[in-house]
Amino acid sequence: MAQPTVHIVCSDQHRNGKTLLARLLVDFLLLDGRDPLVIDTDAPEGPLRAFFPGRTTLADFAAITGQMKVFDTIMNSPGRDYVIDLPVRHREAFFAAARDLNFFEECHKTGFRVFVMFIVDSSLASLKIARQVREDRSIDLFVPVRSMLVNSQWPADEGALTLPLLPAPLASAISNKRFSLREFINGDPQGLDDDMAHTLRTFMYEVLTGLNNLEPINTLEALKR
Repeated sequence: MAQPTVHIVCSDQHRNGKTLLARLLVDFLLLDGRDPLVIDTDAPEGPLRAFFPGRTTLADFAAITGQMKVFDTIMNSPGRDYVIDLPVRHREAFFAAARDLNFFEECHKTGFRVFVMFIVDSSLASLKIARQVREDRSIDLFVPVRSMLVNSQWPADEGALTLPLLPAPLASAISNKRFSLREFINGDPQGLDDDMAHTLRTFMYEVLTGLNNLEPINTLEALKR
């Protein structure tokens, strides 16, 4: 059984697939027999809460009480995975607060690993920010993500998780809160026609394979330290 992990999904830009990636990650962990709790800091909308109402806590990171709720929720309930969906507007504040509170170091003491998944957008500024986040030695694994929704600046010769582009009708269909990616993987097409189902299976295979490969990558990164 893999070590409990705090997964932070973030980017410096909007509308590049970040929340979809967080959703895929939660379903991947559930399919793997894990028990993730989702912390959605995009209050009051809470888009992830619509897909995982029974395992999502909503925290307004714009308020001090919301910030403490995020950190306290994790530290007070160790032994399970957490997925933090971090909106662009809270990214800098989150990492600043984490540094001030030595949050990642405390996670390690409590038995957690810390993984950061950063969608690198189309600007050089996005690449620069991603590289800065990667330099934080208290992060166990930094995962750059190339989303095909945008022309990512992450170099093609450097490893990254790929988030393929979905056709607009399919992206719209799976955005319905009643559509479960996990149930789709388990054989329920949920109304998709054959062509759309085939496209989604191909998409899911690529993303879930990439997520599955994070464990051996993390082991290699640990050996480098």
